[in-house]
Amino acid sequence: MGSMPPQTKLPPYLRQLERVLTRLETAMLLSELDGFLAGIVVCPEMILPSEWLPVALNPDEEGDPILEHENDVHLILRHYTIVLRDLDRGRYASLFDIDTRHNEVLWEVWIEGFERAMALRPAVWNDLPYDPDEDVLRALVGLRTLIAMADARTDSSDELTVLLTEAAPDLIPYWVQTLHAARLSESMDQFSNAPPISTKVGRNEPCPCGSGKKYKKCCGMN
Repeated sequence: MGSMPPQTKLPPYLRQLERVLTRLETAMLLSELDGFLAGIVVCPEMILPSEWLPVALNPDEEGDPILEHENDVHLILRHYTIVLRDLDRGRYASLFDIDTRHNEVLWEVWIEGFERAMALRPAVWNDLPYDPDEDVLRALVGLRTLIAMADARTDSSDELTVLLTEAAPDLIPYWVQTLHAARLSESMDQFSNAPPISTKVGRNEPCPCGSGKKYKKCCGMN
């Protein structure tokens, strides 16, 4: 896990997606979109593309997205699928912008996207459906702390703020992966606790013993 390389080394489909987002003008920046999609994937409650896609294309407006080409949507959905795939494989890498003048990772843009995803289900994030362990709580508190730092938009010489700012590019993908693992674990627990599927045989159905008789005239008589 970690951050992806500067955007000059992006794979072709991401470079194309970046051009699409720039052309649409109202859409999120590429790094912001990456954070947004990560937040959608790890949300404890499923959010369908029909709800989050308009937000990605125009975060400040409500309504259906207006696109010049159908391929624009396909590129966004492709990146969503890749974010989900990488999280499932434990290989998620956040996509951060780089300030090449100062050689700084601009994780704040990414965290703004993640915050927008959380805003779609605030009650769910405030009341997680699973009992978070220490790692999950640390991840959630850490991400919310970074959100608060980005929202403050002020430089601080506070020692903790400085340390978090420097460590954020490495902490963010780890924390997101932790939340995803917890969500998957909760989903598996729900599946394993689901009521068993009934295997009751109808009275007039063939008996499962293979006798060729109806169940009511065979094993069903016992």
